Amino acid sequence: MVPVPGPDPAALEAALARELLLLVHHHGDADSVGCTIALAAAFPGARISATDGLSAAGKVMAERLEVEIEARPPASWDGTVVVVDTSNPEHCAPLPECNSVVVIDHHQTAGEWPAGTLLIHEPEAKSTAEIVTRLIPELGIELTPQMALPLLAGVYADTGHFRHASSDSFAVAHTLAAAGGEPRQAMVLLDRVRPQQQRTMFLKAAQRLKFSQEGKWLLATTRTGSFESGTARLMVALGADVALAASGNKKGQVRISSRASSAAIEAGLNLAELLEALADEQDGSAGGHPGAAGFQAQGDPDALLAMAQQGCVAQLKSLAEGA
Repeated sequence: MVPVPGPDPAALEAALARELLLLVHHHGDADSVGCTIALAAAFPGARISATDGLSAAGKVMAERLEVEIEARPPASWDGTVVVVDTSNPEHCAPLPECNSVVVIDHHQTAGEWPAGTLLIHEPEAKSTAEIVTRLIPELGIELTPQMALPLLAGVYADTGHFRHASSDSFAVAHTLAAAGGEPRQAMVLLDRVRPQQQRTMFLKAAQRLKFSQEGKWLLATTRTGSFESGTARLMVALGADVALAASGNKKGQVRISSRASSAAIEAGLNLAELLEALADEQDGSAGGHPGAAGFQAQGDPDALLAMAQQGCVAQLKSLAEGA
């Protein structure tokens, strides 16, 4: 397996020897929640805090593993804040005031963190759980079943049930299974019946769905009230090669989630580059991977969705020209 890149080991061990606050990113997913649960087991006494709620999968995982996740972080922290699966400070705001921050992340681009932040950034990893699986033994801590199960669920979820996994993902999964993370339990841990509100939102988004054909690629867009990532994922399941789902609220906050098919990713589409460029233009924030990325900014959701669509069309045309 690939070694964990990052800060000086002694500096990292010193930071992790302090009282730990483990931060989950906004709408924390299975990868983020699974990593914090494993780290809390590795470092007894550590607290876990959400910053803006949990995803449906994150909630189910925490409930089934009977792990308490605080709704909001404290305003300040005397120990070390460990931010997990987060590329940009805005995606876990408000970050508590503290003088020791560790970031563990696998997204394509690392954002601007406070000076002195110890950054473990491995964009080649398909999930942050893969990084944490390697990190824990490197710190001299034995992987236990209580750590292995949530980490395996994180790998399973973030690789799209291993559809987007690398050879290293499978090596990590083998390590976790050998440490007591039962694969079937990891899958069951994420099984859930979607609440009626979420199913209703998905159906309304489907009613608003629009699509176009760009060469051999199908591009789908829609507006939704929430659940942007799930909506985009379902549009790809319906047949889209690229999906963009946008939401907006009364405060003018806009979120866009994007997903792409394996074929589009292999052809060279990069949604993280697309949304990061839009974030630079609109004074927003973005992050993710070639096949799955998110965007946040202030503005009009329809206008921003149209801009993202235009950028996506440009990328798809360049793919066609390069074919």
